[in-house]
Amino acid sequence: MMTEATTRTIVAVQFSWEKSDKSYDYFADFPVEVGQRIYVPTKRGEAKVKIVEIKTESEMASVAALRPVEDLRTDEERAAKYPNGQRKYSEDRTLLDEKGNRSIFDDVDR
Repeated sequence: MMTEATTRTIVAVQFSWEKSDKSYDYFADFPVEVGQRIYVPTKRGEAKVKIVEIKTESEMASVAALRPVEDLRTDEERAAKYPNGQRKYSEDRTLLDEKGNRSIFDDVDR
């Protein structure tokens, strides 16, 4: 029997490549809010996802989310958008194209 004190926060997240409204549940052992972006483990490494709902219980959650996405952007970068509404910079200050994708040259200097 679980007591209230040991209840873990569960977040429903959506992957950016997911075209439907399908969401996936993860445990979150750090403070979270709807709309926040976090990293979660996947079969192919970690992925950046958006929290769409915070739950108290889930049959599906089996893995813990890794950590919040740290937003390093300036206010100007956060506000910068393309004419189509797509943001210009990711949280780590990487310039994105009009579809929201990273540059193909992104990993060259790392």
